[in-house]
Amino acid sequence: MIFEGLTLQDLRDATHTELMQGIHFGLVNYPKKELCEIMWAMKTMDPFGMKIETLKMNHNVPEGQLIRINETTDILGTKTGSTRTDWTYYPTGEVDTITTTELDALDQVISTQTIKHFTDGRQPVILS
Repeated sequence: MIFEGLTLQDLRDATHTELMQGIHFGLVNYPKKELCEIMWAMKTMDPFGMKIETLKMNHNVPEGQLIRINETTDILGTKTGSTRTDWTYYPTGEVDTITTTELDALDQVISTQTIKHFTDGRQPVILS
C-alpha cells in the first residue's frame, strides 16, 4: 500500500519530490488492471475538494443559548471556511430558533438560515 503507516501530518510535511517518489515506487509494481482502476478513480477525484471539519467551539451561554462552530480546512490544513450554529431556547427548555451561518475563510458571512420552532405543535418554519 502506498504511504502505509504515514500520518496526515507526515504527508503534509513531505516535499513534492518525496510525494512523487513515493507514488512512483508504490505504483511501479501494480498490475495494469489496478493501474487502470486507479486512473479511472482519479478522473473524478477533486483533490481541492477534500475537506476536514473539526469542532472549534461548543459554548453554552448563560442566557440559554448554545453556540457551536465547526471549522473546515483543506487537506493541507488551510482554513477554507466555517459553520456557526446558534440555538436559542424557550424558558421551558424547548428549542426556539436554530440559526446556521456559513462563513468563508476570512470569517465573512456567506449565508444565514434561521429555523423557528414552536411550542404549540406547529411545524418549524424557515425564517431566512
